[in-house]
Amino acid sequence: MEFVTICAMLGAGLAIGLGSIGSAVGEGYIAMKAAESLGRQPGASQKTLRIMIIGQAVTETAAIFALVIALILIFGAGGTTFMKGITYIAAGIAIGCGTIGSGFGAGLPGGSCMEGIGRNPENADALTVQMIIGQAVTQTSTIFALTVALILITLNPEYSFIKIFAILGGGIAMGFGAIGPGIGDGLVAKNANLAVGRDPQNMGLLTRTMIIGQAITETTDIYALVVALILIFVV
Repeated sequence: MEFVTICAMLGAGLAIGLGSIGSAVGEGYIAMKAAESLGRQPGASQKTLRIMIIGQAVTETAAIFALVIALILIFGAGGTTFMKGITYIAAGIAIGCGTIGSGFGAGLPGGSCMEGIGRNPENADALTVQMIIGQAVTQTSTIFALTVALILITLNPEYSFIKIFAILGGGIAMGFGAIGPGIGDGLVAKNANLAVGRDPQNMGLLTRTMIIGQAITETTDIYALVVALILIFVV
């Protein structure tokens, strides 16, 4: 059915078009801070560039998830029903918007890691570990969005006027609901990394506090996930 193909192509465009925003900004932020760091500590160039690339690679994860969904929609989309097309659009919205916060949020601890290396290159190892932990938690929002997007792609709902808006609402709930937690997690991780840069001896305390703070920030993401699943399966 041509309508289904049109919806799949639209969903793919939404997925990667929106999904590239956060990661690109986050990676640029890391590179900007790396350049500032090199201005202070040009002798630590190899270490700075290596850790910069690691931070950017993790930040790219959100965009890669969006790319995967986009490719599935382009090359693997099937079905002939009107509702199948609606699920493809909703999947694009869910992963496209759902990666914005995680992509940008992962860049924040990456940037603060670069800043810390610029002040104290000897703390690079502790800062890198702290950066990766903080970045990993920020990806939770994208994982939720990816899960909902995959559910929507495989879904074959019965047609009803209400179900059309329930499916679209589920994609919107998860997509928009993931933006804030991703950025919030990144803010927590950014400041934890700055503190580690100043006092690496307290890294254990700072890491525990960071993870607790990020976990609480993620509760709103869980609310969005629950509402999305209710709209998809119950309404």
